[in-house]
Amino acid sequence: MSEPSGEGGMHLPVEGVVREVVIPAGVAGAAELVMDVRCYAVAQPAGIVIIDTGLPGTEDGIAAAVEALGGTFGDVRDIVLTHLHMDHVGSLFAVAERAPHAAIYAGGEDSADIRAPRRVTPIGEGAVIQDFGVLATPGHTKGHVSLFHEPTGTLFIGDAAATEGGEVNRGPEAFTADAALAEESLERIADLGPDRILFSHGAEVASPADALARMVGGPYHRG
Repeated sequence: MSEPSGEGGMHLPVEGVVREVVIPAGVAGAAELVMDVRCYAVAQPAGIVIIDTGLPGTEDGIAAAVEALGGTFGDVRDIVLTHLHMDHVGSLFAVAERAPHAAIYAGGEDSADIRAPRRVTPIGEGAVIQDFGVLATPGHTKGHVSLFHEPTGTLFIGDAAATEGGEVNRGPEAFTADAALAEESLERIADLGPDRILFSHGAEVASPADALARMVGGPYHRG
């Protein structure tokens, strides 16, 4: 899905990996919930960055995404986990073992609870990973982080928000650790006004900053 992004025709080479998960009725609401799970490989100056590792068994899809960027796992320098939920770290062992040169990062409040084959470096507000700035966006989990590529105005939002039917919405409240804190993070992201948002659940939407602003202040989606 490598697509141009940002003003002036700047280009951020991104490849996404999409899988589907079914959440049984009664877990996130009265009805069964079918949702996609997305993780990303991004070409950066010092090597490829993988953002989340998806569900267990996603490593071959990530390998294909890396290859589509013209690289191999040997070119992966950073693995950034937006948070500790299994649909975001499920293939961490498999990916990290195939990408031996990659450092692993996660938000400070989540990092200690993530099992990994080597050290997970805690990161927080203001950290920089290649051309990405780290934003602390807690609420979905205590240590949730988002990544902002300022040169192209591209935000990797993790689970701070999702999309459905072309609109931005919150994830199920059942999976949100602190709804009030999550709302503060959403307000901050909306104020940022990103040109492009890549979601962990749901496809991109047109005018994402406007769609996010419309959603902020409304009720949680309860399934």
